[in-house]
Amino acid sequence: MQNLATKFENLTIQSDFIFKKVMSRKRICIHLLEELLQIKIADISYFEAEKSLEPDYASRGIRLDIIVADDKNTHYNLEMQVNNIKNPDTKHYVLPKRTRYYQALMDIDLLQKGQEYDLL
Repeated sequence: MQNLATKFENLTIQSDFIFKKVMSRKRICIHLLEELLQIKIADISYFEAEKSLEPDYASRGIRLDIIVADDKNTHYNLEMQVNNIKNPDTKHYVLPKRTRYYQALMDIDLLQKGQEYDLL
């Protein structure tokens, strides 16, 4: 059995544990978002790690890795995805539609009854 030090040495940013630890560092998280999205972010606030959204008992729920919001109240869902697998039946990649579904459920969670869509 591997000792703990050896197990830790083998972890990368792709591991759930390391990804969450790295993204919990505000300076690193802001820098990553700015570089990926080519925007400037003054500050972020953390909402939740591993937030579950289940819109209905019969609907497919999701678990978001990390949710942050910037100083302009833009919400970001940070996920580590290492594989874009194909549906064996359709041969289409799953990640684009999975991303769309995650965004839709985030929007449901952000917009309260009676609020204007412009708030999204």
